Amino acid sequence: TITTPKDWRKDFGLETRQPPSLFTNKEELKPATPQAHLLRRAFELLEVDGVLCTDHSPLIYFKQVKRITAESVYQLHRHFWNHGGAPVLVLISDTDVHVYSGMNRPGQSAPSGSGQLPSHIETLKRVSETLRTFLTAVESGEYFHRHQKSFNPAQRVDRDLLDNLQATCEKLEAISVSRRKIPVNVLDALLCRLVFTCYLFDREVIGESYLDALGIRDAAHLRDVLAIQPRSKAKSSLYKLFEKLRKDFNGDLFSDDLKAEADWVLDDHIKTLSDFFHGTLVRSGQGSFWLYDFAFIPIETISAIYERFLKEADEKVGAFYTPRFLAEVVLDMALADTPTLLGKRSLDPACGSGIFLVGLFNRIAEEWKQANPNARNDTKARELMRLLQTHLFGIDVKETACRITAFSLYLAYLDQLSPRGIQELQEKGRALPRLIVDGGNIQFADFFAKDVAFPSDVDIVIGNPPWGSIATTATPAGKWCAAHDRLLPDKQIAAAFVWKAVEHLAEGGKVCFVLPHGLLFNHSP
Repeated sequence: TITTPKDWRKDFGLETRQPPSLFTNKEELKPATPQAHLLRRAFELLEVDGVLCTDHSPLIYFKQVKRITAESVYQLHRHFWNHGGAPVLVLISDTDVHVYSGMNRPGQSAPSGSGQLPSHIETLKRVSETLRTFLTAVESGEYFHRHQKSFNPAQRVDRDLLDNLQATCEKLEAISVSRRKIPVNVLDALLCRLVFTCYLFDREVIGESYLDALGIRDAAHLRDVLAIQPRSKAKSSLYKLFEKLRKDFNGDLFSDDLKAEADWVLDDHIKTLSDFFHGTLVRSGQGSFWLYDFAFIPIETISAIYERFLKEADEKVGAFYTPRFLAEVVLDMALADTPTLLGKRSLDPACGSGIFLVGLFNRIAEEWKQANPNARNDTKARELMRLLQTHLFGIDVKETACRITAFSLYLAYLDQLSPRGIQELQEKGRALPRLIVDGGNIQFADFFAKDVAFPSDVDIVIGNPPWGSIATTATPAGKWCAAHDRLLPDKQIAAAFVWKAVEHLAEGGKVCFVLPHGLLFNHSP
């Protein structure tokens, strides 16, 4: 961080703003601060000097720099884009202010000479009147309307990653030999494991020495392993890496029969995966550059890969993707009068990608860390895992959803630890517990199934249950409502979730669901 002679807050007319409107250091973040974990990462990873928030969400990141050049800004903007927090980045030098968009895909490299990055919107003189006019325009929304070409939601990191991942999945699913195609559940498991592995490399938990010890030479990252020639050697190296990670990390991501899975993986699968992890735009085949950095992408965004898994059949049973911002709004409402999450048990009965559980865990971890600022790495790791396993519960009717929830929670847990802290766990082996097992906190089951023991006496039931007029008398939901004399207007399955959620609450507990507005006014039989 560079200290410039003038007070940037005064220049923008922000000198009287206080949290939760303006944060100027991470110490101002409290456990109840909306998206505290995201904001903390902005201060720690991007080293911002200020975050302006509106409606409980970051709007502008401010950062002071000595000089502003395309070369120096390129890597910073790439990290900012991957972080995906505020839509606007403001860089402040002694004389100028440069404004950048977080909804503009970074180029492959910094422009030469005096050229500007594609994400650059405008340069302003560091004059108070100009900067205050700019701030008013941003806060009113007029700035986004005026520069709408610079704020393309399709170029946000989550949309960009999801689109490329979806194209990769489609191509992988189409590969066959003698009409023998890789099963979807095998592909789902493989992709989760690959993203998890890429995360470990990006956070520098594992690297060249880890691969070298496995006999995988001249490789420092997952993409190097996938690029090994011939493809058969790349595949054997990849599964050698998976076997080692199974021993080190355990968990549900490595619980499959890896040998049986490897039998499904062909050379063409390895080539397609290599293309994806080298940044090739799989849909067009156009060469590009790997822009994603999982050390910066929020776990909630990674969790949103569940959107890719929502097939037409899932939409027929009412499963819909929950955007990160909506999950945060629902969490803010649910926890508005909850002074502490420590000791509180939460249940998501249709957990999908686990985005609500991840948001809850981040808030629980934030509260625990602030209450225990001097905790040792081993204590922090042990206590955070205990909190994850005893405070959070998820249920889903789809096995893939349960797998992705476990995947998301593993990443959220590791994201709270330093790379060295993760390595210490790794050295002990079996760093991650199984979550999707009998007695585990993620249950692959129908919430309305008979003879299944689901969590009870929970303090919060939260989530985005399926919607739709699909709870017929033949379904578990319809049968449960009939047995308990609960009305189901228009056979709306969301109503069944509301009825049953109440049965799982402790005294004084609450239910907070995303629901179709018509449910409240529908009185039809």
